[in-house]
Amino acid sequence: MMMKEKVLARSLRLICWGGMALGLGAAAPAALAQSADGGDKMTRVEITGSSIRRIAKEGTLPVQTLTQEDIKKTGASSATELIQNLPAMQGFVPASSSVNGGAAGVTTAALHSLQSKYTLVLLDGQRMAPVELGNTQGGGYAVNIESIPLEAVERVEILTDGASALYGSDAISGVVNFILKKNKTDGSAYVTTNKPQHKGGSSWSAGITKGFGDLDRDRFNILFSYSHEKQQALAASQREASRRGTYLPFSYKGKNYVYDAATENTEPANITINALPANAPAGTAPTAYSINPYYNKNGNCGSSMANAQIDPLGYNGVSCRFNYAAMVQTIPESQRDSGLLKGSFQLNENTTLWAEAVLSRFKMRSQYGSAAQPMGINATTRFPVLWNKYVQPFLTANNLVPADVDPDNPNGPLGTLGYRSVLVGGRADDYITDARHLSFGVTGQAMGWSYNASAVLSRSQLKDKAAGGYTDFDKLVSLVASGKYDLIMGTGAELLRDALVNGTEFQKSVSTLNSLHFGAQHDVLELPGGMAIGSLGGDFVKTRYRTDYHPLILSQSGFEGQPASANYPVGGSYGQVPFDAERKNWGILGEVLLPLHKTVEANVSARYDKYDRVHSRHVFTSLPDPATGLQMRLPAADLGNTFNSSTYKVSLRWTPVENVLLRAAYGTGFKAPNLNEVAGALTFNGSTSGNYSCPFPGTSGCRGGLAQYDLLKGPNSASGELGLRPEKSKQWTLGGRIEPVTGLSLGMDVWNVQIRNQILSGGIPEAEGFRNAQQYKHLFVNPYTDPGGGFTTIGYKQLPVNGGVANYRGLDWDFSYRNRRTSLGKLSATWTGTRMLRQNYTMAPNGDVKTDLGVFGPDNAVVFKWQSHLTLSLDSGPFNNTVSAHYKSGYKDQSYAKGTAIFPVLANGKVGTEAVEFEGLDTPSYTTFDWQGKWTYSKAWSVTAGVKNLFDRKPPLSLQSAGGGNQGGYDGRYADPLGRTFYLTAGYNF
Repeated sequence: MMMKEKVLARSLRLICWGGMALGLGAAAPAALAQSADGGDKMTRVEITGSSIRRIAKEGTLPVQTLTQEDIKKTGASSATELIQNLPAMQGFVPASSSVNGGAAGVTTAALHSLQSKYTLVLLDGQRMAPVELGNTQGGGYAVNIESIPLEAVERVEILTDGASALYGSDAISGVVNFILKKNKTDGSAYVTTNKPQHKGGSSWSAGITKGFGDLDRDRFNILFSYSHEKQQALAASQREASRRGTYLPFSYKGKNYVYDAATENTEPANITINALPANAPAGTAPTAYSINPYYNKNGNCGSSMANAQIDPLGYNGVSCRFNYAAMVQTIPESQRDSGLLKGSFQLNENTTLWAEAVLSRFKMRSQYGSAAQPMGINATTRFPVLWNKYVQPFLTANNLVPADVDPDNPNGPLGTLGYRSVLVGGRADDYITDARHLSFGVTGQAMGWSYNASAVLSRSQLKDKAAGGYTDFDKLVSLVASGKYDLIMGTGAELLRDALVNGTEFQKSVSTLNSLHFGAQHDVLELPGGMAIGSLGGDFVKTRYRTDYHPLILSQSGFEGQPASANYPVGGSYGQVPFDAERKNWGILGEVLLPLHKTVEANVSARYDKYDRVHSRHVFTSLPDPATGLQMRLPAADLGNTFNSSTYKVSLRWTPVENVLLRAAYGTGFKAPNLNEVAGALTFNGSTSGNYSCPFPGTSGCRGGLAQYDLLKGPNSASGELGLRPEKSKQWTLGGRIEPVTGLSLGMDVWNVQIRNQILSGGIPEAEGFRNAQQYKHLFVNPYTDPGGGFTTIGYKQLPVNGGVANYRGLDWDFSYRNRRTSLGKLSATWTGTRMLRQNYTMAPNGDVKTDLGVFGPDNAVVFKWQSHLTLSLDSGPFNNTVSAHYKSGYKDQSYAKGTAIFPVLANGKVGTEAVEFEGLDTPSYTTFDWQGKWTYSKAWSVTAGVKNLFDRKPPLSLQSAGGGNQGGYDGRYADPLGRTFYLTAGYNF
């Protein structure tokens, strides 16, 4: 039967709840029967996942809804916290990935373990300007949900099924639609404070919303909303789970080990050099030596955060290793100011004009390890003072000569300094995101048609400013040359403070998305189950993304336009090239709703998309010019291929009896390559996130021991068969809901997504490449000269490829029992969750099948088999109490090859000197409990108190060293380090 809007709002609220901790006294189960309340207005509304406005009811597709009341009951203070705690969400970018993990202040949504680029995030049904994601986040583009003002949100609708046939590219895994408040005449204000039991990580927020004018009565409505949020930093040293960083004693299967992933970059610095005995016969293999004069003199490494390794793998001698993860932040400091101004004007009874502006500024200060910078050293041009003082005496005393003399480059590096500017503190970046979303449109009726038209002007700007720890290389060289600073012995380091580049704007990226949309619907014909409705629509989108860099960051790129100076920020990025590319695309769509019978409803939709080639304003030759040695700039050009695709979706809803609903859907999807996968240049991209043994032992690029190597990032700009192909998907869902007795509602949906020609935006993941170096030998540049440090290493190219086939399958459920009356009040319960049944992928057509399901996978990620939330709520008049349990299943942690990071503890209690092969920890399941109590004092005043992580559960031990940020001891992507946290909210309605 057709349900009234009030009933469906309740229905969807629970179905879509997806497991967030809510007080069920405010939520009802999915009612399949007609409401008993005959006074509700039968209103057609638009539901995410369909272009047809209809009488609200549970439809043919699984749509989860979080109302404003539901949101408040979670205790979430941001869109990020709200969305990333849903059981259906896996694979997103968390705030912890901004701690030197490439996220740059960005957080995202990601459904069902597909990467963020496959989940479409909308604001009031409109696309927003996306931001670029790093390779460790899956690459491509996604909306930064930190820019969305949660205080202005009326509800969130989450379509957990593919929706390319309606929304086009980017919606393969589903849609998250933040629907903003509208037509409010009252006002509300709140203030919230969050205080962890342990030191660090406090936060607070406040907001106000007020509306003016009633659209139905006054023919206009103006709505204003503003909120401010402040998050204090949490340092690794402030929590037991993270304070040990990357030096962790642990036990596994009755044996004791030490996890030591500390790096060779430290202060006082290490010196590594390949050398031969003087007068050695031709063909003699060189020996790699590591020396640390400070250790030789003092018997220690000069810092409690560094320890010595004697004869580390690949080296003779001593190497001091720095525990960088012990000095990072686990939660960065951040601040958000956001506002909404929205207006609606009823031109006549059939036409309404509307416009809205959403403005947001999000500032995150992320601090991580002090600046690490390997640098070349020789006797003439690269720190000759240090060479003559430390290296040459070592060579002379041991009758050695350097092995890396290059007759074609007499001033090239002969050795490497493993340096880190520890004594000036950790590196810090200010990531500042300014988002502006303007939209306006018209809705109305004419000649029997309902229509809507809109235009969107969306812009997101991200700045990266130095806030600490980075130093000017030229000033560093000058201090060393003058003898004022000795980076090998660590003397004079306080003078480096004058070389800090604080306040320098390293990078500015601007993303714009401008779109036009038109849609119309009309009743078609009367069918046995009711009126069939058809809709038609179309849209046009122009996206542009550009990035500009400070001259320090452009230094030594090897491309025309690089500065004459070779100066760069020590510990920062360099060798970059500006990026500026855009693309236009348009699409047309049609949909028909078919009530075939009073118990059967079908929905059929289809879409056609056309994507232009990518237009790039920075195009370069593929080979250096013989005269300049640089890759020269070419005129702007169109790159890659054009793409067009037709997609469709068919869905069916059947209610054989009043309390049973069954549904099924099948559809196809399409995703065009992203701008940065087609345009750009092959440039230096920092160092590997993990530490690896040399992939090609005995070659000149080897660093020896466990080390980080250089990364190179580039596009595939080719056209035709050599260019990237679009991704194609097929997906289906099968499920339904039953209500066997009053108050009990059981919903479940099985879903499946298969993607062919899946684009690996960051190419073959670094861990996979280094683990199988011979297979991926074509991706390595050996030897490779680091463009800033000037030292010899190995470069690994991250180039986008069509990786083959990816499969995802799972089960979503939500069971609820509501409003059971007891002597204490109304008791409600809900259990929601996701069970991942399949997740696998290949990195090449017909390649080996890989998986992350229940294991730390080749792409440095984990897919949890089980995620669920269980909630109990007691409503007692003005008081409401809610207790929630949040569960993640265990998994197999990152494994390590012999000679990497796992050292056995010997029978005498000493740590062995040779790292052993290790299969990975069995990381246990992770369960936390929350409590919230609310007192509604009056219609105007309410007070809410709560405790998150009620039993102060610590994050489970993880030995991961790649994939997220720089945190050690746990995986910041999957667990919260805050511990028990108290919060208090005061609300006022006026």
